Amino acid sequence: MKWFTKLIDKMVGTYYEPPKELKKATIVRIGDLQYKTKKELENIGRKIGVELDRRLTKDKLINKIKFKVKSRK
Repeated sequence: MKWFTKLIDKMVGTYYEPPKELKKATIVRIGDLQYKTKKELENIGRKIGVELDRRLTKDKLINKIKFKVKSRK
């Protein structure tokens, strides 16, 4: 089967799709966190290394993210 894929690659050319990890990082300002949903806040927290519980209030989630960001500096 490898010979067939090599043949197709030679005839058509290869199609390269960059891995998802190489996408541009988005910048989130701390002041903009109040406009995010709880699910978005949870994803932001995971990216910076904090596991958030969506059962908490939105203000508590934002405070945990702020604390983690300030402690990184």
